[in-house]
Amino acid sequence: MGDAHDRKEEETAMLLPPMEDYATFIKDYRRPDDPPTFNYADVIDEYGRDPSRMALIWTNDKGDERRFTFAEISEASKRIANVLRERGVGRGDRVIVMLPRIPEWQMTMIALFRIGAVSLPSLTMLTPKDLEYRIGQTQPKAVITVCGQAHKLEELLDPGCVRLVVPYGAGEADGWEDLVACMASASSVAASEAMTRADPGVIYFTSGSSGLPKGVTHSAYFAYGFLEIAAYWFDLNRQRRDDICWGTADTGWAFSATCTLIGPWLAGVCAFTYDGPFDPKVRLQLMERYGITLFAAAASEYRWMLGEKVSEYDLSRLRLSITGGEALDAPTAYRWMELTGTRFHESYGQTESFMSVGNFPVTRIKPGSMGLPMPGMPVDIVDEETFEPLPPGQVGHVALRAPFHGLMLGYWNDPERTEACFRTSASGVRWFITGDLGRKDDDGYFWYEGRSDDVINAAGYRIGPTEVESVVMSYPAVRECAAVASPDDKRGVVVKAFVVLHDGHEPGDELAREIQNHVKAQTAPYKYPRRIEFVSELPKTPSGKVKRKELRDLELARSRQSAA
Repeated sequence: MGDAHDRKEEETAMLLPPMEDYATFIKDYRRPDDPPTFNYADVIDEYGRDPSRMALIWTNDKGDERRFTFAEISEASKRIANVLRERGVGRGDRVIVMLPRIPEWQMTMIALFRIGAVSLPSLTMLTPKDLEYRIGQTQPKAVITVCGQAHKLEELLDPGCVRLVVPYGAGEADGWEDLVACMASASSVAASEAMTRADPGVIYFTSGSSGLPKGVTHSAYFAYGFLEIAAYWFDLNRQRRDDICWGTADTGWAFSATCTLIGPWLAGVCAFTYDGPFDPKVRLQLMERYGITLFAAAASEYRWMLGEKVSEYDLSRLRLSITGGEALDAPTAYRWMELTGTRFHESYGQTESFMSVGNFPVTRIKPGSMGLPMPGMPVDIVDEETFEPLPPGQVGHVALRAPFHGLMLGYWNDPERTEACFRTSASGVRWFITGDLGRKDDDGYFWYEGRSDDVINAAGYRIGPTEVESVVMSYPAVRECAAVASPDDKRGVVVKAFVVLHDGHEPGDELAREIQNHVKAQTAPYKYPRRIEFVSELPKTPSGKVKRKELRDLELARSRQSAA
C-alpha cells in the first residue's frame, strides 16, 4: 500500500510550477533559488533509488541493444569515478571525452560531474589538428575514447595523461587501459563533490566568425540551468514514466547534452540513443519500433524524413517534435505536424547561453518562429548601435540582459573574447550579444533573421568560415578563398567556398573534388565545402578584408531567383 502511494505521489510530482497561461505565468515566474552546492550526479542517484526506473535504451546499426535503469547508470558512473580518482584525476582537472553515441558516454559524463572534473565533450570526427588545439588550450589530465580514435591522440598527449578506451568498434590502442575492464574491479561506492556555481564543469569548443574555436566554459551547475528547458520546452514537467526521448545530436555538441544527458534525466525520463549513420528511413523505423514520444533533431533531419512515406509508419506514441540549432522553415513544420499529428517545439539558444526562446505546451505555435521567451530568460531584440530594446517589427541583435541563468562562465583562458560578447546600453543595461539578428512580432514571438557575423549554421553544425578557408587555402592550387552559407532545400544551408586559383591552374569539377577531399582529410568532415565556385577575384573592402556578406547576399538572391 505504501509503495503504491509513493508511486502515485511520484507520478504527480512536478519539476517546476505548472504553466497554464503563458502571459500570466511569464510575468510572475521566479526560478528556484540556487542550492549552495550542487552535483548533477546526485540527481541520477536519487532516481536510482527506484531500481525499476528506466534511464536509457541504446541500439546501433548492427542491431545491438542495451538497456539501463537509473540505478545501473548511477553505479556505472561511480565505478568510472573511482577508476579516474585512482589515477589521480579529480576536481578541476580537464578530461577529453571523445566517444560515439554509446552508453559509456553518458556514464562517463555523470562520473566527471561526480568527481568535479571538467569534461570536454568532443566529436569523434575531429582530426589530430583539431585535437592539438584543444589539448594545447586545456592541458587535459585524462582522455577517454574508443580504440579506433586513439591513434589521433597518440603523439599529442603528455606522457602522464591518463588514457582510457572503451572497446567498441574496430581498431587497437596499445598502451591504453580498457575502461570497461577497469570498471569491473572498481568500487561501486563513490561520493559526489560539493560543487559551487563558480566551479567550471564542462567546456564545449565552438566556432567563431574569425580566429580559432572558442572554449565555451559552463559552471558545474550546468545541468541545474536546464530546469525550465526540461519542464516546459520538453514538456516533461509531470515526469511521466512512459515517455522516451530521442535526441539525435552527436555527443560533441551541447544539443546532445540537452536531449540525452540532462533534459530527460532531470525529469527522470528515459532517453534513447542510436549509433549509426543518418538514414531518414531508419529514423522513422526506430521511432516506430521503440515508441518514441519525444523526438529532437536538427531541422534538416526533418526535411530529409519528409522525403520518405512518413504516414506509413506507426508514430502514434510520438507526442512532441523538437528542433534547435538552425532555423526551421514553416513549410517543413506544417508538413511534419500534419503527417504526425504532433506539436513542433522549435527553440533558439546558443552554446554560450542555453535555450532562451522556445515553444511550450500552452502556447500557440507559429511555424517559422523561434517562439517566446523561456521562463526566467531576459531575452530581447536590441538596436545594433544603441543596444536599447526595439519595438515589434524592427530587426536587431538577439540579446540577453546579464547576468542570467545559463550564461557561460566565459571562454576558456580568453577574457578578451569573453568581454567582447557584452555591450552596455546608454541606460546602463549590460547585454550579452548573441551575434544573431531577429525581430519580435506584435504577439511577442521571436523570428530569426540570420547571423550578424559570418558563422555558418549548416545542418545543426556551427562552422567558422576561417576554419574552412584556412584548410582550402592550404591546397597548393588555391590562392584565396571565402566560405559562406549557401541556401539548400534539404539541409537549410551548406558551406560554399568561393575560390581564386593560382595562375596555371584550370577550374573544373575534378579540381573541386580534389579540394573537397583535401578539406575532409585535414579537418572534421562536416566543415568541407559542399559547393565550390571558382572566381577570378573576391569582393573586398578598401582595407583588403573579404566582404563575406556580399557573397552571402549573392547566394541568397540566387536561391530566391531559382525558387521563383
